[in-house]
Amino acid sequence: MYTFSLEMTIIYVIFGFVLLNAVTYYSMRYTFLPGVIWVLLFGMLYGAFNRFGITDLPPIDLDPYILFFILVPILIFAASKKMCLYHFRKVLGASLWLATAGILISASIIAIITHVAFDLPLLEGMLIGAILSATDPIAVGAILHEAKTLQTDKKMLIEGESILNDGFVVALFAILTAMVFAKNDFTPLLSTGKLILDIIKALLIGLLLGRGARALLHLWKYEGFYIQINMTLALAFAAFFVAEHFHLPGILSVFASALSFGYKPEILKEEINNAQESIWEYLEYLANTLLFFLLGESFFLHASLEMITFGFLVISIAALFFSRLFAIGILYPLLCIGNEKLTRKDFWILNFSGSRGAISIALILLLPNDFVYKSLFLTLGFVMVLVSLVFYPMLLKKVL
Repeated sequence: MYTFSLEMTIIYVIFGFVLLNAVTYYSMRYTFLPGVIWVLLFGMLYGAFNRFGITDLPPIDLDPYILFFILVPILIFAASKKMCLYHFRKVLGASLWLATAGILISASIIAIITHVAFDLPLLEGMLIGAILSATDPIAVGAILHEAKTLQTDKKMLIEGESILNDGFVVALFAILTAMVFAKNDFTPLLSTGKLILDIIKALLIGLLLGRGARALLHLWKYEGFYIQINMTLALAFAAFFVAEHFHLPGILSVFASALSFGYKPEILKEEINNAQESIWEYLEYLANTLLFFLLGESFFLHASLEMITFGFLVISIAALFFSRLFAIGILYPLLCIGNEKLTRKDFWILNFSGSRGAISIALILLLPNDFVYKSLFLTLGFVMVLVSLVFYPMLLKKVL
């Protein structure tokens, strides 16, 4: 049992920063895998050492509330603030198709596979299907950061879809959990209406807060990059907290707040803008690193190793790959960037940019501990997340 020591904790933190520098340097030099994936693998190694008692390391866990209320606002805002609303309009239609109909198709495929393979009821299958159909914008953004040859419009489509489908999935998760656990008499019409209304409300909250923050900075003449950082940090957390307070998808609210705040305010001095961009980039880097390490470390804590057989792996990988393949394949004729249809190469880029991540695991962890399928959900989730994070970047590099 690890005994807390402030001195040892400080030593671990110092060692962690040095190791992080080494990982960043060598991953940039050899580009075999993105740096955050190496952090994920180190996290798994750390978790294995703890699980099997090899060393006496400080216990760490992926707390879903810390993820959602601390890390997600920073990471979603950082990803969204890089987008220009004017240019995002070109990919909005395709992003919405993938984030809504694409999620429903993908969730249905996973529900059918888990129903046949694990005898999971279809309603519970739709729940895990929705959770594991969300492409994680945090993971996707980190992987695309390494894809230097990918065009900006296509990056914007992939990142925009990831953010929008996460917001859609969080809203869908609330409805499906109510149906599974509360046995509420939700009708399809009522459920669909509530889902659409929740999404609109979340976007409006973000829009109003973003414009309000911009108006305040305009009043204060944007003097000093620290004022810009203070305001954008407050905006990111406020958008998430206000939306979640009213049981709305906070991810969508943060996304809308960043877009409505503005890409590069025109009266901001260049040196102030460069300073605040650098600080936000570093915040994103630190939050990503912490998140991927926690995700890897939590594998040995929450996944059932006894459940992971060869057959289980085959079923998990099939659900991961074919769910997105079918969703994009069905919607492919409707997808375009501006007036240009997507190419066959774009089709495979979209497929292999569909990494799952920590948000899916966090949603499963929010389920009641006495839920009979929670262990299955966690193990299935971890396998699909880890496979997509480790192998999809390599496949994406081949496609590019």
